[in-house]
Amino acid sequence: MTDKIEVTKTLDKKVEVKKAPAKKVAAKKAPAKKAVARKAPARKVAPKPTVIQQFEDSVFAIPFKVANKTLMASLGVLSYVQKELDKKVNEFDKQFTKYAKDGEKVFDKFEGRVTDLRKDVEKKVDGARDRVRDTFEKAA
Repeated sequence: MTDKIEVTKTLDKKVEVKKAPAKKVAAKKAPAKKAVARKAPARKVAPKPTVIQQFEDSVFAIPFKVANKTLMASLGVLSYVQKELDKKVNEFDKQFTKYAKDGEKVFDKFEGRVTDLRKDVEKKVDGARDRVRDTFEKAA
């Protein structure tokens, strides 16, 4: 595009006047053909591997396997200890109940004796008190 410059003389001075560029007529384009939409062929997608499967061939595989086995072993030990502890608690409970029943029998046996002893002591104390009173009354 070149602009044409027109030079005119006015009052002994030259003035440059730029003319606007001519507009180009746009050529009509043929309408675009519509593309027929086609579905992409179905692809078989392999299932995503699990986290463990992703690490199986990596450097981290061995520590993960060791950690997993260690965790499982510790859970097994915990289960075993819990069972053994339950057995010991049940044995202790049986022994405790047996000792408690034996203690109650002994308590009942001695309770009667203690009650009798207490009554005898009270009678003797009452008798001694009466004698002391009598002695003080006679002395006074």
